[in-house]
Amino acid sequence: MLNEIKYKIIDSTNSEAQRQLQNGVAPKEDFVIRADFQTDGRGQRGNTWHSPNEQNLMFSYVFFPSKLEVKNQFMLSQAAATAVARYLINNGVENVSIKWPNDVYVGMKKICGMLIENSVSGHYIKYSIVGIGININQVNFPENLPNPTSLTRITGRLYDLDTEFAALIEILRNNLYEISRLNADTLMKRYKSMMLGLDRMLIYRSGGRVFKGIIRDVDYRGMLTLEDAETGLSDQYAFNEVNLVIPEQNKENI
Repeated sequence: MLNEIKYKIIDSTNSEAQRQLQNGVAPKEDFVIRADFQTDGRGQRGNTWHSPNEQNLMFSYVFFPSKLEVKNQFMLSQAAATAVARYLINNGVENVSIKWPNDVYVGMKKICGMLIENSVSGHYIKYSIVGIGININQVNFPENLPNPTSLTRITGRLYDLDTEFAALIEILRNNLYEISRLNADTLMKRYKSMMLGLDRMLIYRSGGRVFKGIIRDVDYRGMLTLEDAETGLSDQYAFNEVNLVIPEQNKENI
């Protein structure tokens, strides 16, 4: 049985997981840090994660992979993002996709963000902290968030968080453990089948340039191949080197 450590309030589940691991008080096997409220929730690119008390799911799954090489760490993003996407689809949500590398969208609206932090030993990942925030019952969002949504906004229903957490964790846990059993091609195929913008023209920003682009590929390192729709030329991008422009500019392409 997975060890769950739950807090009413905490700064960040990722930060608490890191503290427990570094202080030697963490469980020796996979465990989850979960919180009703975070005072300093962290997201990608130094962003914060906004969530009212007891409305959404906020947790960090600490995973101890078996012989996962650092060069294959993108498999963690693939496994986690496809798990959340599958959870939403199981709840009857349509138009679910993964925005590279691991945000989960419904249409052009963001419902889930992730922050994955790895500890490395030699050529292998010692442990991975998979931080996930998914909007469940929240209806009102800060005005500065460009495109949020939630399960309740989509379906009009309210959800029991413990029930939803159990359902999501089961899928996530299975996906993470599958990393050691699946070959990389199988996981990549699953990821690409849900990928937002694959072989579709959307609008991107890289540096100061905004352009129409088409995702043509993503490789096993997580590098994105993006074709400029006007020139027909393709470039590879690492995380943070290119961003999807959302949401208004892309409405015509939904």
